[in-house]
Amino acid sequence: MTTMAQENDTRTVGVGPGSLPVDTESIRDGLIHALTLPLATTTREDINASIRHVRGHLNLLMGEELGYDSDPAVRDLFSRAYALLDLGRRPSEETPVFEAFAYLRDTARVAQRLLDIFGEFRRTLNHRPGIRLHPGNS
Repeated sequence: MTTMAQENDTRTVGVGPGSLPVDTESIRDGLIHALTLPLATTTREDINASIRHVRGHLNLLMGEELGYDSDPAVRDLFSRAYALLDLGRRPSEETPVFEAFAYLRDTARVAQRLLDIFGEFRRTLNHRPGIRLHPGNS
């Protein structure tokens, strides 16, 4: 049995940042779900599954153009995200449930903030002449 810290990231050949539309509604729903899980009645398996989903959302958002070069607040969020994604910080099977739950919430909050920035950035680009994004991207 592998621990969460030993999971390998799945690579997708031929797909790069910005090449596919980002389903912001699905990501937002997943983050809301993660942030509203009740600790008292949530199993460790549910927490682990939510962590995997939230990390996936976080990785996806970090691959998008969010104004990293021009915005110190975005750079700060990326630093926090990289720290959360570090293998040494990820919960293992031995990590107490409360700590895994706190990690889930911290990761979801950072992803949610990046999602908000992504939406703001996309809206700004959509209002520039000559720039059209995928219709599904808000």
